[in-house]
Amino acid sequence: AIKVPTKPSVLLKVPQLWRRLITMIGLPLLDVRGCLVGTLIAVSAVAGQELRGSLQGNLTSSVSRSLAGVPSDASCSVHEGCRHLSGSCCPHDGDGMMLGCCGSSAPSPPPQDIQDGTMALAMEPGCDTVNVGLPNCGAAARCEGEFHSSATSRTLRATTSACSYVTFKTGLTLDTVLQLDADVRIAAGTCNQLDNLAFWFFQTDEVGDPLEEPASHWDAFSEVDLMETYIGPGGVNSINSNFAGMGHAKHWPDHTIVGGVHRHVTMWVDVDNAAGCPTQRTAGLLGGLQAIEYGKTLPVVSVYVARCEPGRPCCTGEGCKQLQSDPRTASACITVKEAPMLLSLSNWGSGHRATPGCELEVSDVRVRTK
Repeated sequence: AIKVPTKPSVLLKVPQLWRRLITMIGLPLLDVRGCLVGTLIAVSAVAGQELRGSLQGNLTSSVSRSLAGVPSDASCSVHEGCRHLSGSCCPHDGDGMMLGCCGSSAPSPPPQDIQDGTMALAMEPGCDTVNVGLPNCGAAARCEGEFHSSATSRTLRATTSACSYVTFKTGLTLDTVLQLDADVRIAAGTCNQLDNLAFWFFQTDEVGDPLEEPASHWDAFSEVDLMETYIGPGGVNSINSNFAGMGHAKHWPDHTIVGGVHRHVTMWVDVDNAAGCPTQRTAGLLGGLQAIEYGKTLPVVSVYVARCEPGRPCCTGEGCKQLQSDPRTASACITVKEAPMLLSLSNWGSGHRATPGCELEVSDVRVRTK
């Protein structure tokens, strides 16, 4: 079982590990830039060692199951032979035993519905406990029963004050993607001004140790927060596009968490690399504080994120190039991992206490590939 930190404002996102360092020294949760940088660096030597030990401990049981050929997610729904059951099967939540139906997970759903050169993603809901639930919010993180599907919409609605999340396999690697589009919505009046909500993705293998296999797991140079609240340049009651503390994050000044939002987000890769991103990297960062060597050379792509009225892409083709110089467009140089993209809706609440009824929705998720 994961050891849940006791500080009041912990947001332990593996895709944002620096947040734990902030809470370890009792500071409010703010952007990693600015006045906190000096303090964070001062504690990084001690905190980084503690963080590594915590991560290794948290992953021990999941990695041992992975090496045995069993998917690391214990939920019955992700094991092909256990789908008719509910709760946790691998191991069973009652006695800790592996049920006979364990041993194989459902394959990543392929993209479908090809129209105008774009493909609608299946967005089959899942519960990736090891890569999302546990490292971000501990054993209390809830997935089953927190999400609802309707046509092309996927809604995350907190039923309790516990953190909630849902994940979506894509079967796509970032080096094959040219553009990703989606409508995102926060229902007005349902969430708190300090709630940390996000529609985001990072790149990860389903199994393995992120610290030992960094080329196929998360680091700060490989995450894209298409829409994230509270964390970012806007601070309290804000909505932003972020990159795990890296790149050029942008605040959405006309929208708030409490007031709600309904916008379209378009992410695209500039194959011409007008921003001058490095073409490759051999190392990444854990939360901007601790370097981690990939053990090989990985490619880098230039990524942009724009927002606009819902219902249609913010741009296509040459129109996207024009938006690259728009001051409202977020951008970053993202490392391409040797792993598929994993999309997620998450609600880490405020200090790991969600607002019951807080509602986050994504719909009409489509991709354009090479």
